Amino acid sequence: MYEISLVPDVKAELLRKLRTRNLVYLICVIVVAACAGIFVILFGITGGQGIKLAAQDTEIACRADGTLRKGSCGSQYGTAVLKFKNAEELLTIQDQMKNLSTLNQNKIKISRVFGILDVILPVGENHVWISELSMNIDENLMSFDASAMASNGIGFRALEAFKKNVERAYYDYGNYMRYDKEADEYVAIPSFCITETTDNNGIVYGIYHRGTKGCEAPMVEKSTSDTVEEENEEETEDESEETEQTVAVEREDIKIRRTYLSESDIEHYRNGNDDLTKTTGIKGYYFESSCLKYTDGKFDEAATLEACPLLSDAPNIGDSNYGRNSDGQLALSFTASLPMSREVFLSSNKHVRVIGPTRQNVTDSYIQIRDMFDEKPEEIEEGD
Repeated sequence: MYEISLVPDVKAELLRKLRTRNLVYLICVIVVAACAGIFVILFGITGGQGIKLAAQDTEIACRADGTLRKGSCGSQYGTAVLKFKNAEELLTIQDQMKNLSTLNQNKIKISRVFGILDVILPVGENHVWISELSMNIDENLMSFDASAMASNGIGFRALEAFKKNVERAYYDYGNYMRYDKEADEYVAIPSFCITETTDNNGIVYGIYHRGTKGCEAPMVEKSTSDTVEEENEEETEDESEETEQTVAVEREDIKIRRTYLSESDIEHYRNGNDDLTKTTGIKGYYFESSCLKYTDGKFDEAATLEACPLLSDAPNIGDSNYGRNSDGQLALSFTASLPMSREVFLSSNKHVRVIGPTRQNVTDSYIQIRDMFDEKPEEIEEGD
């Protein structure tokens, strides 16, 4: 079979070029439509940004001085900052308030110095008095001039006792805890609700003033509403009114032991098994220490001393020489510089207690200053 094309070659070439042209037109239309769409999108974004920036400029102007070139500020912007008479002081205070927590964490309680001295200065057969005391808070360095006397008349014996006290002293701090029924967990008792004391056996207790306002809010007071109905014979409606009555909760002092010799001893008090807690009927009062260490369930003094030593470095004892005190007795004069652990003085560390080989002291409850200060001994004259 034979097929004869009646279309001339010129005509066929023309049809092919027409198809190519139409394809180019279609592509151009698609590109133009895409560009138009992109332009609309970009225009919308730019316009939205302009509107947003204008609104922000308006808000800045209204919050700054409350004035605009055109229009007026609405009440939604509040009082303009620059309209406050004490704006500079206000902004300064706000900036300072941001640092309150940091400042509070680094606040120093210099009064703890006297509790520390009460522990490290020997008493009894070996006695040390201070004639001049200085404390460098920036370097945590305690320096003083002192005099030492011993019952046998040898001042160096008292000086050695002082050195041993200082080198073997450590500190402890933490929180007194109570069981909160609503939270179903143990919470810290505010430090101002606790008064610490030491009995004749050297056992430290914290007296929790339960019921004092601010110490345990749910137990301080409770409000009850009583509805009083009054009938009026002349009126058909009953009138009711609510009256608020404040019922005060009875206050009491709860004795919480702080000195524990073993971990089982801690759990004993923590679970409310002690007789004092049983009498109150309230479970869970104990002291949570941050320094005391236990090994095999028993108190480990060496580990505790390593974890929380009173001194951050070795003590520096200066030259010593004999002189006569105000009573005319021979006394050994010396100088001492003690690099102290900063944690002992931090106000954020609550209920700090300093413990030495022979004495201990709860520093925040230390009020009375014993006879630890005396005049500096006079130098011995030639021929004395």
